[in-house]
Amino acid sequence: MKVVIERDIWMKKVIVYRRLFHKYPEPGWLTFFATIFIAEHLEKAGFEVYVGREILNKEELMDPPTETEITLWEQRAVKLAKVQGISEEKVAVWMARMDHRTGVVAILDTKRKGKTKAFRFDMDALTVAECTDADRVPVKEQFLSQNEGVSHACGHDGHMALGLAFAEYVAEQYSKSVKNVGEVPNQKSVQSMQDEIQSEVCGRYMFIFQPAEEGVRGAFAFRHQWNFGKIDELYCCHIGFAQEDTFVAGAKGFLATSKFDVTFTGKSAHAGLAPERGRNALLSAAKATMDMQAFPRPETGITRLNVGKLEAGEARNTIPAHAKMIVETRGEKGELNTYMKEQALSCIEQAAKTYGVTYEVRFQGESVSAVSDEELSQNVLAAAKQTGVFSNYILTKDFGASDDGAVFMDMVEQQGGKAVYMLLGAKIKGLHHESVFDFDEEVLGKGFLLYKKLYERRISNLRFKCVEH
Repeated sequence: MKVVIERDIWMKKVIVYRRLFHKYPEPGWLTFFATIFIAEHLEKAGFEVYVGREILNKEELMDPPTETEITLWEQRAVKLAKVQGISEEKVAVWMARMDHRTGVVAILDTKRKGKTKAFRFDMDALTVAECTDADRVPVKEQFLSQNEGVSHACGHDGHMALGLAFAEYVAEQYSKSVKNVGEVPNQKSVQSMQDEIQSEVCGRYMFIFQPAEEGVRGAFAFRHQWNFGKIDELYCCHIGFAQEDTFVAGAKGFLATSKFDVTFTGKSAHAGLAPERGRNALLSAAKATMDMQAFPRPETGITRLNVGKLEAGEARNTIPAHAKMIVETRGEKGELNTYMKEQALSCIEQAAKTYGVTYEVRFQGESVSAVSDEELSQNVLAAAKQTGVFSNYILTKDFGASDDGAVFMDMVEQQGGKAVYMLLGAKIKGLHHESVFDFDEEVLGKGFLLYKKLYERRISNLRFKCVEH
């Protein structure tokens, strides 16, 4: 039976946010408008907010944008932020604080003893031109991408919208609880006060809005510069990757992956007059590509290797002196990905030696394998079932791809915390990363009710323990 979700003020807010982010998508490390917009709203809600360079400091970024790209997207962000009602002075403040970096970490510290619960959301769009067919909802409802060649073809616009609305909800509920506590001495008994304060307003609430998930670049930078303390429970999510109207409490089977670019440098020569004077970078890259398809794979476990792009040469009558290839490897486990990466690098080295060229490898992305914590997944599943908004509820399933949320999950687990990655099954047009991709916005209402239930539910069984005396 189809569940009808009443669109209250929060549901409507999620959709408004989603359509705004969808209309103005930003790729990779260039999420300047989204950073300003989210940071401004969360600061007003009462969060302690950190942005850009305050998070990443001097961390070297993998596959960074050019200065020209940064300038272009910063200028767009400034104009759009002002259109959205953020004052010129505040925009200038956020731009200065970001210092050419993006991303948000927002913290609500209740000052009451309790766990740190973090919620992570990816921000970036893809460099995929959005389909403009008239029957698509973004076209009919006029929130089609306005940034040429860039679109939210993976659902991150929905993730940001959910994260921002839920963060504002948490801040509002906390504000109400503080007000109620302030009234206690004159109006209520201490026991009554304790009955009203639930564990979910103890400890710290942390919201992480991470750029550059596509290409698995962002999370490693965040992890390397992490200065925000231990996370006890981490919640990640993704729209899709599950059947329509199905909720998955804790995904597993994230593939570890490595992304790297290889440049070969040889020596040019006249292809007719004296080809022997050249050193052929194109042949070296081609040999490496073919050899990488031929080395033996492990007998067990999922492994992947792909050369996604190969460019070489200068002219028809010239021995190619330059070649570039972009490569990725994946593995069901970290050691499997390491094997694939090492074998690929060995093929590259041998191919370079064969044709007497030099080469350089630059790593552009990295993620690890991960499994959601079973106990926390069980708690999430119980909370989800209480919402009653999905038709099917599943404890776990294989994700089957890579996501650098796994890097955060691994970090939390290394700290002794627990992490889950939830999947929100939805009606979807096309597939992720396709120009026609879109999702039924009903999943946003379901997702918000899920997060709301996670907030309300006494997951940690700490009720009454967080009252300061």
